[in-house]
Amino acid sequence: MLTNNKNKALILVLVLYFFINTSFSQTIYSNKESSTFGLTVGMTSSNLYRDTIKYDPAISFTGGLVYVLSITEKSNVGLELLYTGKVVKKSKPITRFNFSYIDLPIYYQRKISDNIRIDAGIQYSIFANSKFDTLDGSKASGVHFQPLKTKMGNDFGVLAGLEFGITKNFFVSARYTLSVKSFVETQNPYFGVFQFSFKYVVFRGYKQLFNKRLETAYVF
Repeated sequence: MLTNNKNKALILVLVLYFFINTSFSQTIYSNKESSTFGLTVGMTSSNLYRDTIKYDPAISFTGGLVYVLSITEKSNVGLELLYTGKVVKKSKPITRFNFSYIDLPIYYQRKISDNIRIDAGIQYSIFANSKFDTLDGSKASGVHFQPLKTKMGNDFGVLAGLEFGITKNFFVSARYTLSVKSFVETQNPYFGVFQFSFKYVVFRGYKQLFNKRLETAYVF
């Protein structure tokens, strides 16, 4: 009889322990977004300031990769790798001067709402090549391209912009980037570039599963 009572007591203790352990332990999943990776493509309109010829702005294109890391619920850090065309032109005769850059913008992003974000940051631009084109009826394309010698090289700039979410994964972005040569070099020309882009998120990262346990001591 004594043995049976001990067995029953042991079983009761084990059942109570299992109940207490289950009641005060919980598994929590997080659906908070930690990062996104996407693609961007758009158009640029470039001004060449402090030039002696007074070129007019011209339209080109930009495109590349976008990575955004969430810091808090209201703020992100963005990093992009872009190919950017910066083009100016003369009307008489019609000539376009094309400057190609690899741009590396990094910026702080503040979420005003679920659909509106403000960007502010810096950009390093790596000069790739330059050329100019003129109308030429002897060419099949109607345009004649020639190499362009230029002193425009690598550059460093500041940027500011806005992003608007159309859907969860699709955004439109407006940004202006200004070369800091305007502050540190008083003679050389420099670019100011307005950029209108479309961004599409192709991958989202989320915070991982974690366990939370409430530790409670019992005295019997």
